Amino acid sequence: MDNLLNETKFEEHIAGYLAGSDLYNQRSSSQFDIEKLCDVEMLEQFLRQQPVVWNKLTKHFSGQEVATVIREYNKRIDRGESILTIMRKGFTISGAKVKFCQFKPVLEGEGTDNYRLYRANRFSVVRQMRYSLGKDSGNELDLCILLNGIPLFTFELKNEGSDQNYTHGILQYKRHRDPHNRMLRNCLVHFVMDNQYAFMTTFLNGEETTFLPFNQETVNPPIEGEYPTAYMWRRVLQADSILDLLENFIKRYDEYYEDKDTKEQKKRTVVIFPRFHQLRAVRKLRGLVREEGSGHNYLIQHSAGSGKTKTMAWLAHQLANMTNPDGTAIFDSIIMVTDRIVLNRNMAEDVVNFEVTAGTVKDIRKGSRKLADALNGENRIIISTVQKFAFALDYLKHEKSKKYAIIVDEAHTAIGNEAAKDLVSALSTQEDLEKIGDYEPDEYDSPLDALMAQMQNYRKMMNHISYFAFTATPKDKTYVLYGKNGKSAHDLYSMKQAIDEKFILDVTQNYVSYKTKFELIEKHPDEDKDKLFEQKKALKVIGEWLGKNKYIKLRKASMIVDQFMKFTINKINHQAKAMVVCDSRQSAADYKQIIDRIIKEEYHGGIKTLVAFSGDVIDSNGNKCTEANMNDDGVTDNDIAEKFKEDDYKILIVAEKFQTGFDQKLLHTMFVDRSLGGIQCIQTLSRLNRTYWPYKEDTLVVDFRNDADSVRKAFNQYYTETTLTGDVDTQRVYTLKEAVQNWNIFNESEIDTVCERMIDKDRVHEVPSILLKIVHERVDQLSDEDKDKYRKEVNRFVRQYGFLAQLMDFTDPELEKFYVFSKVFYKYLPYTKETLPMELMGMIDLDKLRIQLSFDGAIELEDSPTELKATRIGEVGKKVEDEKKTVAELLDMVNSPFAAILNENDKIIKQIWDELLSDPEVVDAARAGNSYDVMVNICKEKFGDAIIDQIDKYYHFKEILDKEKGFALTLVGKFVEAVAKQAAATSSFVYDEAVLKEKLIEAMQGEMAGVCSKMRSLPEIIDNLFFVLNTVSIPKLDGIDLLLKEALNNIYANPNITPIVRYTFFNSLVQKYEAFLKKLYFLIKDDEIQGQDGKEPGLADAIHAFKCLWNLKYSTDDDGKKFSAYLQMVRNWRNDEAHNAPCSTDEEVNAGIKVVVALYLYVIAYSITDLEMAGRDVEGTADVVPYKLPEDKGASYAFAAEEKHRDKKKY
Repeated sequence: MDNLLNETKFEEHIAGYLAGSDLYNQRSSSQFDIEKLCDVEMLEQFLRQQPVVWNKLTKHFSGQEVATVIREYNKRIDRGESILTIMRKGFTISGAKVKFCQFKPVLEGEGTDNYRLYRANRFSVVRQMRYSLGKDSGNELDLCILLNGIPLFTFELKNEGSDQNYTHGILQYKRHRDPHNRMLRNCLVHFVMDNQYAFMTTFLNGEETTFLPFNQETVNPPIEGEYPTAYMWRRVLQADSILDLLENFIKRYDEYYEDKDTKEQKKRTVVIFPRFHQLRAVRKLRGLVREEGSGHNYLIQHSAGSGKTKTMAWLAHQLANMTNPDGTAIFDSIIMVTDRIVLNRNMAEDVVNFEVTAGTVKDIRKGSRKLADALNGENRIIISTVQKFAFALDYLKHEKSKKYAIIVDEAHTAIGNEAAKDLVSALSTQEDLEKIGDYEPDEYDSPLDALMAQMQNYRKMMNHISYFAFTATPKDKTYVLYGKNGKSAHDLYSMKQAIDEKFILDVTQNYVSYKTKFELIEKHPDEDKDKLFEQKKALKVIGEWLGKNKYIKLRKASMIVDQFMKFTINKINHQAKAMVVCDSRQSAADYKQIIDRIIKEEYHGGIKTLVAFSGDVIDSNGNKCTEANMNDDGVTDNDIAEKFKEDDYKILIVAEKFQTGFDQKLLHTMFVDRSLGGIQCIQTLSRLNRTYWPYKEDTLVVDFRNDADSVRKAFNQYYTETTLTGDVDTQRVYTLKEAVQNWNIFNESEIDTVCERMIDKDRVHEVPSILLKIVHERVDQLSDEDKDKYRKEVNRFVRQYGFLAQLMDFTDPELEKFYVFSKVFYKYLPYTKETLPMELMGMIDLDKLRIQLSFDGAIELEDSPTELKATRIGEVGKKVEDEKKTVAELLDMVNSPFAAILNENDKIIKQIWDELLSDPEVVDAARAGNSYDVMVNICKEKFGDAIIDQIDKYYHFKEILDKEKGFALTLVGKFVEAVAKQAAATSSFVYDEAVLKEKLIEAMQGEMAGVCSKMRSLPEIIDNLFFVLNTVSIPKLDGIDLLLKEALNNIYANPNITPIVRYTFFNSLVQKYEAFLKKLYFLIKDDEIQGQDGKEPGLADAIHAFKCLWNLKYSTDDDGKKFSAYLQMVRNWRNDEAHNAPCSTDEEVNAGIKVVVALYLYVIAYSITDLEMAGRDVEGTADVVPYKLPEDKGASYAFAAEEKHRDKKKY
């Protein structure tokens, strides 16, 4: 090899090998005409191999045949036509269809004209290629490859033996090769190679040029007697390979992009050349299909950053063009299946962009009938969601057997058990079924059994369907269904290679984990000492209690905000964003509120946050939370992702959303407060791994729940090569069936009856009654615990049967009937949560807490193949009795890991909290009616004094308060609220609606004089206000009645109300105005207010629903202008979560109360006639049960006081 460690020898070696290869020759630079952009002699040689074309050219341009073609060729090049298009399509001159190359015929033999022309192709390798006539005319390219005289590929070669490597070649292209040069601009791809590595680009752009790796592995493996990069000249650059690249892989199309500076949409032309693993995978799969035909499955394990969607697009188009020896298509249709409509938009765009023949691709991710039309039509490539197949079954016609290739995106999740059966059913005919072994419809005792056998066979792998499954993280089931011999991937592009090639970032390189160490104590050890709890259930309750603990959340939220504002915000050229991953929807709602408060109070609202979770949830304060009412502009679902792109929004708080398939390149930091394992851990943390060149250099994971070892274990599984060990035994399906049968809940006769009804559209309506009767007579008699166990047994059979049936090599219609019955029966089984000892939550308290750094650094992953063990699918576990423990024993168990670690310095503020709540000065201050700001200052001073007085005990806690200012401010605010609750709880004020009405008339007479002069009297208006509050509408609207009446009662009729409580109830009136308008509208219209564009209606929609409110902005009289100003004030308070609400003095609060109450009465005044027209007569109130204050008055006031935490003024 010594003679090879020289750049000239390296060049000679490559050129010599290629020159001796099939269809190659070696030419010199002097034979290439730079101005004409071709080797004239080689082009003429190929033109003369087209006798019909040459004769026509001679007839019209005798003696100028070649010159005429070259002139037209250059004319097309100069007007922007691509060499790729010319090579593929040629062009016509005076009726002569000129070809510039001939691709290898697939079905034509050696004696045909096309095959002879293919053999006439000549690839030329040229060393030291001159390419310019300008000021850089002396520059030379190390190598250039031409096809029939037309330049295609350029090369810069370096040899490490000459103290240069690929980096020098890349710099040469960037700094010494003019990107505007005519030849360089038109060549299709530019390579840099040394003896170890290869890189390529399709677009030269000076210093901004991006070269991509084109290597077999992270480091190309050594080859004895050859360079490690020999795969380039031995395989990639061989004649047939380049023809294949030109015909099938290199793509050129226009795309739209967002300008980073102007944010405008712009258009550019791109040339796509496959990376090595993409080329390898598609060619490998083509070869397997050609060898094996249809009916086989393939697994492609390509990491994030692999360009998976483009690989699938290349594969789809090439499978569509593959033919059998008789000329028929191997596959009639290629179906690209995804489980998400929006997140796979890129896949559809890539497939369409790669389209050569119009009409090849049909995107029907939306619309079931369109899917049926596409399958029954002429479209070769169909893009669909897997769910569409179930709905398309009724439209499909199974007249002719066809063969299908199914390309599955995210194979570990995309096709579930039933979806797989529906897909096969949609694509199969009776003829296909008959080809399956062990299926003879005539052998069965009844038509029902025959049909069940047919359905069961639809679950199996069919000979006319091939699956091509793509995923970065295959599960054991994925390997079994699609893997090579059920054990490994057919092609692998590993996470390690993607990281090494810098297509993704390694999210394990900056990993910080904190251990939450705590000590729990019993509240009443003497009273509870004899109470026993089942150990597992009790530990689950304690774990849930710790997860919900507000103090722990507050500490973590403070750490999250401080970390972001002091570190993350400066990353990625000051564009960095973060994600907070929560363990529940309630935690997400809580974190959103706590983090927003800390940002506002400690960092002056410098950044904004968004939250994402499904449905609605009650937060820790008892408030109903949704995405719409927590996010700016009411954004929900995928609109959140769009909103998060805006510069102001820096933190996204999520619960079971945006943890897969969400790509935001500016995500730098992830805060994890939920347990993650296996694939879920990889998918969640990998939201950070997208590159953003050149600014994104690293990522950060701050983990409050998991540790470095568990993360290392999860990532190691898919870091390099993975192989499945162990087997799946389909016989286990009978074990699962027996586990359900042993409960003796239903019998065979009932199974048959239900299955017969299910397939009879005229009697299917009888099924619910049959199943409900079984549930009532046999399931309802079980204990709640047994109901839960039985439901889980049925569910396990249903889930596992769908998978195991795909692998069965036998047919058993009894199994299918049992499955059909169980699947529908499961939906009627009562859902009873596991009975947990929730009373335990009231018996324990948090005494000590330390959130301590446990790991900070890089997690080292193993660079070696790993094994994935097949789960014991179908194994039925043995029941283990749960031991019973006392509260003291349970706390010993949970406290034991930290027993020798925590000390008095880790005590939390509960002791201070209890002391200050009984401090006479604090209690008297609250009862004396001090303002909110005064109470904040009193509590801050008392808090500080208490800590200093006991500095030996609270030294560690004081350090936290000094360091985490946001935490300290929030803590004081919480204490003020606790004081307010306590003050409210001491009140024993009674509700009397008649007295309250009189007080309201007295207070609002002057304010409402103008309205009353035009509409109704004030007593009538107030009667109608309470009529609305006392009338039943729908539950979600009636929830405001109690709160509004309690607020009005305390504000107007309670002489002992304190300013803090008054302020709390004032905010409640502001916040509930929207809900009140919605209820009033429902009583008038018997319908709900609708939001814009299908979104949940907000305050603006509610105002718009009432003409009297909406028209206030056009008022010209003084009274109208006054109420218009009032409405704007309420909107401002409401939209900014009452932070602009008056709170400095009692006078301002009282004025604010008058404003908002006036608006309640104003809309009532203008709606009385509408209520009467709707039959909502105020006289109907006679039968309404009068409101009574709850017996637990403290709890009632506490609810109102809890709301105050969002409305507190900054201090």
